[in-house]
Amino acid sequence: MAVGKITKEAVDAIPVPPPGKRVHLWDETVKGFGVMVTDKGARSYILQYRIGGRGTPTRRVTIGTHGSPWTPAGARKRALELLEQVRRNIDPFDAERASIAAAHKAKENAAAERFIHTRLAFDKIAADYIEKGTWVDGERIRTWSTYERIVERDLSPAFGSKPLPHISSDDIRELLHDISDRAESAARRAHIVLTNIFKYAAKAHPRHFKLSASPMLDVPSPTQSAARDRVLSDEELRLVWLAADGLDWPWRDIIRLLILTGTRLREVAHAPWTEVNLDEMTWLIPAQRAKNNVPHLVPITHGALKIWKSLPVISNDTNLVFPSSVGTPLSAISKMKQNLDQKISDIMTREAIAAGKNPDAVQMQDWRIHDLRRTVASGCQRLGIPLEVSEAVLNHTSGTRSGIAGVYHVYKFESEKRAALEAWGQHVESISRNIKQIKVKIKNES
Repeated sequence: MAVGKITKEAVDAIPVPPPGKRVHLWDETVKGFGVMVTDKGARSYILQYRIGGRGTPTRRVTIGTHGSPWTPAGARKRALELLEQVRRNIDPFDAERASIAAAHKAKENAAAERFIHTRLAFDKIAADYIEKGTWVDGERIRTWSTYERIVERDLSPAFGSKPLPHISSDDIRELLHDISDRAESAARRAHIVLTNIFKYAAKAHPRHFKLSASPMLDVPSPTQSAARDRVLSDEELRLVWLAADGLDWPWRDIIRLLILTGTRLREVAHAPWTEVNLDEMTWLIPAQRAKNNVPHLVPITHGALKIWKSLPVISNDTNLVFPSSVGTPLSAISKMKQNLDQKISDIMTREAIAAGKNPDAVQMQDWRIHDLRRTVASGCQRLGIPLEVSEAVLNHTSGTRSGIAGVYHVYKFESEKRAALEAWGQHVESISRNIKQIKVKIKNES
């Protein structure tokens, strides 16, 4: 057994042993520290030790291969560190094995995380499901195109490329709550599509996503309730208008545009600038963004024009009027609604105290954002606006519109709709200022 001072020169000078043999040079100062040379010429620094003293098995760990980064000085320092572990009854061999296992596990986890962020991204899985998962016995299910529209309209804007394992049941409940503000039937359909997407992911990628981990297991389908007929009173509408002033951008302007136009929440919140013509004071919502797949021309009234002109133009990939902080369509609508309700409550409390009333006795009846649309329709009727004009204002339709007829219907009642919305805007302005409302009659133009 060769013993000597381990230096670079000494290590380089160790002759390569015959085939099947190994030679060692043990350090004369650090017990157990040495160099091993194989018959292939590989030179490695090692440490040999015992845990428990004489009579216990000898164990050996490899410090590293001779060369960069392991020099004799560096390897000797590491050997002293390992011997200190031995002195404290910590086995370096087990620690090294655990370290290797941890590194291997970390590598596996990193690979799995890369897979999750690419192959299990929501928009990727949703697209795969529409393309591959909507087939049964060689035929595509009848509702596949409806499912595709639900993904494009409601689901992808909310979840984007977020990995499925990172989507929580709370995220889904919040989204379904937001959708139900538009229509509970839409929320139920979205629940069905989400359930199918998560099932498809578990079937397509069982190693990385288990069905038992699906957040849909904790999210019941929205139940159908009686048709809503909630209409806000003028006093309640005044409170909503004033409370919106305290919302963060862009929700104040969105809420007020909803009140002035009678449009749907996502028609406003997800509008691109390409739909808006401020010079002609028109906003044309295309069929693909309208709930009933019918294009809708919304006259921009003088009150609404002030809001549109005050909006900043924020650069984003899809030219959205109201982009999120990362340039995507707005979401988290339920959080905004909670904030709006709190500000309404604050106003009611202050006004009750100022009037010498009990602030604990004032409370606004439960309402939803979609109720604003119904309130516009009811308000127009109270102002004497003909029913067919009110229906046109809301883009309520029956039958099918296409071709020349479709173009004609887009512009039908344009002047009447403008007059109706101008009258409604004056009414909103009067109640927002707490002025006695002025009834405005609209002449029925035939």
